[in-house]
Amino acid sequence: MYQPLAHTAPAWAAYTSLESAPSPLLRDPHLPLVTVVTPSYNQGAYLRATIESVLTQDYPNLEYIVVDDGSDDESHAILRSYTHEPRLRWLVAGQRSQSNAINMGWARSRGQILAWLNSDDTYLPGAISTQVDALLRHPSAAAVYADAQYITAAGAPLTCIYARPYSPLALLRLEIPAQPTVFLRREIVAMVGPLSMSRRYSMDSDYWARIAHLAPLQHVPALVATYRLHASSKTVSQASGFYAEWLAIAEAFFADPRTPSELQRERPAVLADIYAAMANLEAQNGQPAQALRYFAYAWNLARLRPRMLKFPLSLLEHHMPLGLAARFSAAWGWLWRQRQRMITR
Repeated sequence: MYQPLAHTAPAWAAYTSLESAPSPLLRDPHLPLVTVVTPSYNQGAYLRATIESVLTQDYPNLEYIVVDDGSDDESHAILRSYTHEPRLRWLVAGQRSQSNAINMGWARSRGQILAWLNSDDTYLPGAISTQVDALLRHPSAAAVYADAQYITAAGAPLTCIYARPYSPLALLRLEIPAQPTVFLRREIVAMVGPLSMSRRYSMDSDYWARIAHLAPLQHVPALVATYRLHASSKTVSQASGFYAEWLAIAEAFFADPRTPSELQRERPAVLADIYAAMANLEAQNGQPAQALRYFAYAWNLARLRPRMLKFPLSLLEHHMPLGLAARFSAAWGWLWRQRQRMITR
């Protein structure tokens, strides 16, 4: 009954050579099996916290696969300390590719619901139960996503990421979803196929855009995961590497013949919002010339956009790190949520 994804989905045929594994542990046969995959490379400083956040969940039917990408730190010793845990198994990929590590894990997954949790992020208590319940209540949704919280390297809470209701345009504008909160149906992953090996930085956004042509995602108004910011995380150390992929993902979506004409018309505004985000990041990183260049691209595409109002604060932030840009984003998000509550009353 519980076969690896690669044995049942043609799109995953490249991963059909798999090792045998013991039957998954099911403590409640009335609920679906959930497979969580953690890709990891030299994240020994955070790996145990990630593992514990998964294994201490209250959800009864869990399969947990950690795919180590050839770490040479304490990661293997940490993983060996869990040999007594029947829900967890781990393997070594060794290709230095996050997408490949996730694909290897998902190919081996036997769950009806799939997720991946990076080795420096964590689930909050009740995360899996919350998201499984949401998928069961929304049968037309391809996946569910929720709110998350940024934390420091030491685990101290920072700002919350309050997710917005789903729309393909919000997805393309990088407003949703927070990756650690996403749980997907197996049949959707079977149809969409593996994560793209050509996306080093935005493989998640690329995957959500591919899903958007098949079915919607569903927002769950709950805080379910943390997103750790530290010096070596790609979000912090390699922000500029995301830019080209953001634009390529959006352009591919608009070029797809399955994209409805009413969405096609939003292309200039979406690209302007992406350029505005790039301008804000470059301004905060102390690159004013590049920031102004991206700002000009955004202006030429769609004139003034709300995201561009943050630009002066982002320029100031590099010289006076008062957190003004972050406070502006938080205030804007609060106003947006209040407006949505009034609309839905």
